Amino acid sequence: MHTPVLPVIIAGAGPVGLALALALSRHGVPSVVLDGSDEGVVRRAARTCVLPPDIAHWARLPGAVEHATTWSGWRTTVRGRVVEEAVFTEERSPVHLPQHALEEALWGAVGRTGLVEMLSPARLVDLEQHEAGVTARLKEDSAGGSASRRGSHLVGCDGARSTVRKLLGVAFPGRTAVERYAVAAVRGGIPDTGEATLHRALPAPRRVGGARTAPPEVLVRPLTGDTVRLDWPLPPEENPVTPEALLERVERTLVGLNGGELPPHELLDTGVYACHQRLARWWRSGRVLLAGDAAHLMGALGTQQVAEGLRDVDNLAWKLAADRRPGGAEGLLESYAEERRGAVGARLRAVDQALP
Repeated sequence: MHTPVLPVIIAGAGPVGLALALALSRHGVPSVVLDGSDEGVVRRAARTCVLPPDIAHWARLPGAVEHATTWSGWRTTVRGRVVEEAVFTEERSPVHLPQHALEEALWGAVGRTGLVEMLSPARLVDLEQHEAGVTARLKEDSAGGSASRRGSHLVGCDGARSTVRKLLGVAFPGRTAVERYAVAAVRGGIPDTGEATLHRALPAPRRVGGARTAPPEVLVRPLTGDTVRLDWPLPPEENPVTPEALLERVERTLVGLNGGELPPHELLDTGVYACHQRLARWWRSGRVLLAGDAAHLMGALGTQQVAEGLRDVDNLAWKLAADRRPGGAEGLLESYAEERRGAVGARLRAVDQALP
């Protein structure tokens, strides 16, 4: 009698969960993705991700590459004077794109594989491991209808409040809100250099919106066309940040970058986000594993949470495929947990030492 091939169950349909499903399909491994959200892809111009060269291949998907841009270099200025500069070759340049563009491209790509089943909405409520695999119990509709799915493995890619991590009883120690940033996406108004630039001590405008001082620091990162993302570190005492205060911050920054004049521009999006630093105590329990935000949160300037999640995927997908083969591959899944947790832990320690 033919035994059906069990899929890998992936909890979470964000960029990490979708990327894992796509990567598994390239190894011929079927998967079931549990989408616990009912809002779809959230389109926010100021919500972007930077992919370093080692994972830039994820930005080359149809639907993503059109929105991706590379930087010619990086500069740091103090009072308008360049104090640090690096030049990037095309092969070594980070890739910057809106997160929604990456997610939409991943949705399209997994739909073309024929090996990925999407369940939406489907919320994981319990899991049980057994010798042959994992059983996931789901809540599949608003009326409370339940179902179960069996898989060879289950991977929790379900975010910072991960249900999988909680069901496993895994501690998630770390620090909350170590830094806060205001962000904005602006079209026009910024001289186009093709570089990402950290401006410190911008020249102060005479008066914009009742304020006489420019923000002490802003990071300018180009997107496609003449659109840029702006990031400002927020002092701990600045709470809350009103829409009016964000608009004023944008205008003061543009004035400081344009010789005292406010140039024509279009404000596309704004937001405030807090950076957290957390690392799951362990990433694997038998056939259940963690990846992405469920396993780690890496806040502060210079780190990219989506990028670290995609590194998890690149490390894990081929090892899962190998573990499913007859006889398995002893130690491979444990090596994923050890290697990636060790790498993320080292980055967290480096960030922690750099913070005040």
